[in-house]
Amino acid sequence: MKKNVKKLLAIAFMAVFVLSSLAVALPYLRPNTQANTEGTPTGTPEDNYSPDKWTTFCQSENGTKSSKYITEYKIPTLCTQPLSMTTDPSGNIWFTETNTGKMAEFNPTTYSFQEFDNPLWQKGEKSMMWGIYYEPDGNIWFSDSQHNLIWKFNTQSKNYTSFVFPKTFGQSEAFPQMLRPDGSNLVVNDFDGRKISIFSTSDQSGTSLKTTDINSPGNYNFTSDVAVDSTGKIWYTVWTYQLGGELVKYDPQTSKFSNYTLPSGILAPNGISIEPNGKVWITDTASSMFINFDPQSQKFTKYITSVPQVSTYGNASGLIKTPITRPYWNQFDNQGRLWFNEQVANTLAVFDPAKETLVEYLVPSKNPNWSDCGIETDCGVAQVLAFTISNNKVWFPEWVENNIGVLDSSVPLPLSESVSSTDITLHRGQNQTASVTLSPNGQLSGPVDILLQQTASSQDLKVTSSDKSVVLDKQKTITLNLSADDFALSGTYKLLISARYQDATISQFVTVTIQ
Repeated sequence: MKKNVKKLLAIAFMAVFVLSSLAVALPYLRPNTQANTEGTPTGTPEDNYSPDKWTTFCQSENGTKSSKYITEYKIPTLCTQPLSMTTDPSGNIWFTETNTGKMAEFNPTTYSFQEFDNPLWQKGEKSMMWGIYYEPDGNIWFSDSQHNLIWKFNTQSKNYTSFVFPKTFGQSEAFPQMLRPDGSNLVVNDFDGRKISIFSTSDQSGTSLKTTDINSPGNYNFTSDVAVDSTGKIWYTVWTYQLGGELVKYDPQTSKFSNYTLPSGILAPNGISIEPNGKVWITDTASSMFINFDPQSQKFTKYITSVPQVSTYGNASGLIKTPITRPYWNQFDNQGRLWFNEQVANTLAVFDPAKETLVEYLVPSKNPNWSDCGIETDCGVAQVLAFTISNNKVWFPEWVENNIGVLDSSVPLPLSESVSSTDITLHRGQNQTASVTLSPNGQLSGPVDILLQQTASSQDLKVTSSDKSVVLDKQKTITLNLSADDFALSGTYKLLISARYQDATISQFVTVTIQ
């Protein structure tokens, strides 16, 4: 891969997934890799972009916004482009700045930022730093995809050390991405280098990273995120964009692989986490899907998010017929809930596997340059590309708004939802009704929208609601009609019933079996 192409990929990889059906109609948005050559230099990281790109990559608005659930904080330095985040034992938030090469710290008690100069960083450079890990000894490790490096930042001395990440034999480039703990080691996926690498954080010296490399099976283009289960098995995905791929289990003790073909429609499986019961959860950045894999039954189950709010994708052109959310990374909290970021829905979501409920929170800030917004200004996405969990709070970066934000999941939701049955069986050609009861948790100032999504094809299963919107001034019940086609494919599917009020969408999954 040529150097200039690698630069574009390293910085703009996430933009591959920004525009869904809009991609064929609007120009592809990619960073300007040239420094500021117009006007007077500002002396800030803004100079890494030409002035006409500042509102696209640095911030579209000067201030921050907040909602009932989310508070945002503006980073003092302009155009830092925050990305990977982690939390230390004191509750402080650490994050990388992809446009400065710096590590930064935010103190949530004093609301103060500190940014630590990186003397090893070349002026004008930028890189996507996807992976981050806070070690018990106080060192922070992070990846640098642009320069094929793994960095160590000492939080006591504030010193940086870099190590060259090894290239795969026969590959001209490497792309170190996520960092995941495995006992005293870290595991990193080489996104386009077709391998995963394991290294010890206590046994590194010199300029090159000492690793144990495991080549990815198959002839897939990408090797994505990594998770380690309770028995030490390493799980990750390999895939080719729009062509699908496999879930891989690797046993370091025996050096054996087990491969499981991903379900149809899962085309960019990026995030991966493992539930305490051993189930593997994967988020698909090419759709609105997230799935689980049960190692006992060796079966996959598909789930789906609610439809994105119009304010996130705009659709000024009218060309977006089926908007999607693009779930990216995922992580379990200490309550056993799965969190993930919906990149182009400008949303953070939490799924409870025990109750099969989903809550989605809209991020207040939006950058219209990344969506089909036309002249609308309260439109777009802030590019929430990462997050870290600290008790009931989820901290996240806004890559193109120069903010970090925090979501407080302990804030009460505006309403409660219950369904008459969470398990419905239909025979081909059969109709059935179900009911959904909504109860307000206080006085609501606007309507509640009723939304339906399903993993079954609309040709196989048709679901309609008696109401598309209600004024929830008291408890109300809504009727659903489910109809299986005469020639429907038999199978088990998930139906998502959602109630959306302003910045929060509250949903319940129902299992529908067609026989």
